[in-house]
Amino acid sequence: MTSRKFFSVFSMLFLAQTAWAQKSDDIPGPALCASQEALECTPLEGCSRVSLDSIDGPQFIGLKPGDSTLIVTLPSGDIHTTEAKQRTKVDDNFIYQGAEKAEAEEDDAVGWTLLISEKTGRMVISLTAEDTAFVIFGACTLL
Repeated sequence: MTSRKFFSVFSMLFLAQTAWAQKSDDIPGPALCASQEALECTPLEGCSRVSLDSIDGPQFIGLKPGDSTLIVTLPSGDIHTTEAKQRTKVDDNFIYQGAEKAEAEEDDAVGWTLLISEKTGRMVISLTAEDTAFVIFGACTLL
């Protein structure tokens, strides 16, 4: 093998490995997540099961590889987008994190984390505000 061919093959392998490594922190394809169960937690009352309708929690979440935007469908039918400020992969879990400003004076700002297991597709969302936290369980599938 000439040095030119070797360098060319080596370069292609290196570039392919680099591209794979850059995408390894990202979901492998478009995904749809569905919420199945929700808990509301407060300091004095602890946690209790609630309906997604009662908290207007996300019913469906759409994700695209390489994109930090989450497309959220609420039980009311409203569709919102939110931006993940951070995306990473820890072990076999894809993790998205973000924060939202309060929309009204009586609302608190909210921090959130979305975790998706690469092995099982199970999803957990935690949303935290000043005196309330919500935990939502569900599942995701690649489209």
